[in-house]
Amino acid sequence: MNHVPNEALSAIDAFGEGHLRGEPPPVRERLRSDLRVRIEADGDGRTARCRFETEHARTPPTLRDRGSFLTTYVDGVDGRLREWGIEPPAAYEYRGTVDGTHRYEGTLTLP
Repeated sequence: MNHVPNEALSAIDAFGEGHLRGEPPPVRERLRSDLRVRIEADGDGRTARCRFETEHARTPPTLRDRGSFLTTYVDGVDGRLREWGIEPPAAYEYRGTVDGTHRYEGTLTLP
């Protein structure tokens, strides 16, 4: 079951299509009340940074360590990226907390 909101899927599609044209727009979407996704090309044409932002009491080392329900969102985003030939990282790792929001990041490999 895909829990990723249609607006987020559309933004990922725009990123994938934009990459093919050389101008991928950044993705800044809310996946649920306590989870957001941000995707931005690095400018080298080969990689992009994907960051998930979440508010939660725990900060495990990787995002998928937060549990199976949250993993369905991450898998949905990763699956849509793969449809565009974009390879997500094996794990989104904890990178720090800013103003109570935990950041998990990984590098996407662009086709």
